[in-house]
Amino acid sequence: MFYRTIRFRLTLWYVLTLAVILAASGFFWHLNLTRDQVRRTDHRLTLISEEVAAFRLKSQEGQPALPRQADGYCESLEGFLRDRGWMEYVQVISEQGELACFSSNLRKLSLPLSEQALKSARRGDSFFETRRDLKSFPIRILTRPLGVPGGSLVLVQVGASMALAEESLHDLRLMLMTFSPLALLIVLVGGWFLAGRALAPVMHITREVRKITADNLSQRLPVIKAEDEMGHLTETFNSMLARLETSFSKIKQFSGDASHELRTPLTILKGETEVAQRWAKTPDEFRKMLQSNLEEIDRMERIIENLLTLAKSEAGERPLKISEFSLSDLLQDLYLQGKTLGEDGGIDVILDMEVTREILMRGDQPQLQRLFLNLITNGIKYTPGGGRVEVGLTLREGQALVTVADNGIGIEAGHLPHIFDRFYRVDEARNREVGGTGLGLAIGKSIAEAHGGGISVRSTPGQGTVFTVRLPLAGPPAHA
Repeated sequence: MFYRTIRFRLTLWYVLTLAVILAASGFFWHLNLTRDQVRRTDHRLTLISEEVAAFRLKSQEGQPALPRQADGYCESLEGFLRDRGWMEYVQVISEQGELACFSSNLRKLSLPLSEQALKSARRGDSFFETRRDLKSFPIRILTRPLGVPGGSLVLVQVGASMALAEESLHDLRLMLMTFSPLALLIVLVGGWFLAGRALAPVMHITREVRKITADNLSQRLPVIKAEDEMGHLTETFNSMLARLETSFSKIKQFSGDASHELRTPLTILKGETEVAQRWAKTPDEFRKMLQSNLEEIDRMERIIENLLTLAKSEAGERPLKISEFSLSDLLQDLYLQGKTLGEDGGIDVILDMEVTREILMRGDQPQLQRLFLNLITNGIKYTPGGGRVEVGLTLREGQALVTVADNGIGIEAGHLPHIFDRFYRVDEARNREVGGTGLGLAIGKSIAEAHGGGISVRSTPGQGTVFTVRLPLAGPPAHA
């Protein structure tokens, strides 16, 4: 549904925001204009009342407190008002509400005296009020006391029409009610258009991403403006596609290599079984065939076990069992095992630990033992008779550096970048002869990296190979 789209929600937010702003600003201006009109009217009423009070005291000096028509005060008051051009309503009354004088514009109207106004007058205070029940328009009234020594309380009331103020407020309300919907409509259309323009790159990215499948992961999204948010989003998608492409490539390579590795022993098993079925006659022939089959079965078992080990390690299902152990003692034991393995081939295994004390570290001892034993075994396998394999240990900046060096056949420089890849073999025929699966170094690398370290290799053809394992003595990171 379109109302669930980001474009619709953005447009709705535009309209709602403007509606709130218009309502708040309209209320503010209406309230401010109302207060300003009342303030101006009150100020004018105050000035008129002061003038009338001054005129009253001047004209009635020595006369009774409440003026009468015969006194001539009322005619003088009318002339006084007209001379100044005041059109406001003016009347003079007693506190009992008895009307004494009034302006000519009050012939058909009388300004009422409310209880609140009378109470304020008796306290000597002026009182403002707005009455809407006198005419079709409201009237603002000021009631002010006129104190006369020895006389009763006399009040002067001054009123002003609020018709012009009401018209101004009505015009303001009409303008707001007329132009606010028009402004909201303009924002609705403009917001829908702008939201569409803003989200157009997102829609373009969406269409391009839908075209990418597992078969064309090498395709990348075009980056139009790398410095804006859409550019960063596109670059993030491209980075993700690159990682996916690498992962898919590894999976395909892994599947192909695993199939190839398992196909070879299965082919051998099938061929030898068919040969035995057709040609084997004696128990010895059958025994040799079964022995060869067992060797191939053992080979497949090692391949599958190593594959499971790598898969579980990468999936985090094979956590390290961390404990503190003596690395120097572990290398001493491996040295003795290697010496035994090298005796048959005339390989001399040497242990050279450049430390003056026992080296303790935290790690998974069985896994590290597997790593070092695999390196020592490989050194013995690929070193001709009379050669040597040297196991070394040094310390550097809180890390243990374990080296396994041989003076064997070495590795060509072109093979070194791939030496830790799964199923990678420098010499396919030679590795099959010695029974390797091509997974030992890949597993060793995963063990070293799981401990927060690493493994590297350098080699010179005809001179030998050196593997260096770097391990932190404090153990692997907490997340390992």
